[in-house]
Amino acid sequence: MSDLLEKLKMTVGQEIVFQAPDEMGRASLRQYALAIGDFNPLYSDRGFAEDHGLRDVMAPPTLICDTWQYLDSDMDDRGDLIGRGPMREFEGLRAGNEYEFFQPIHPDDVITARWTVKDVYESTGRSGVLVFQVIEAVFYNQREELLARNTETMYYRPERDDEE
Repeated sequence: MSDLLEKLKMTVGQEIVFQAPDEMGRASLRQYALAIGDFNPLYSDRGFAEDHGLRDVMAPPTLICDTWQYLDSDMDDRGDLIGRGPMREFEGLRAGNEYEFFQPIHPDDVITARWTVKDVYESTGRSGVLVFQVIEAVFYNQREELLARNTETMYYRPERDDEE
């Protein structure tokens, strides 16, 4: 078993909880929608959103999973956010995401995210050995209502010496 696999296996079951310092805010919702090129008026026009059964504008669904709006942190020298804990101290690449969305996120929502490492495994393919880490991020609002779940798979390539 590689050193990397052993180190990553020690992260299984670890949970980190992040509590946002403020509400999401209309500007964050609007700017994210503009950044991804999605001009759906549900994200920017309160009257339109209310006419469609919402209490206010809503966030584009992936905002909660693809940004760090809920983390009050500085960046490190790699451009990563400080405080993400031991499950993200390794330099890996994203292998995929599975998203589930349960209800709209509104400007007044204060987000809590619970990150848990669910699994670590090794696989050998044409390019050699890869180690995979499955991380589940579950998002709640200030009323503890489930908003979204993101299951992210990261992959890491052990050093050549590490594989033997």
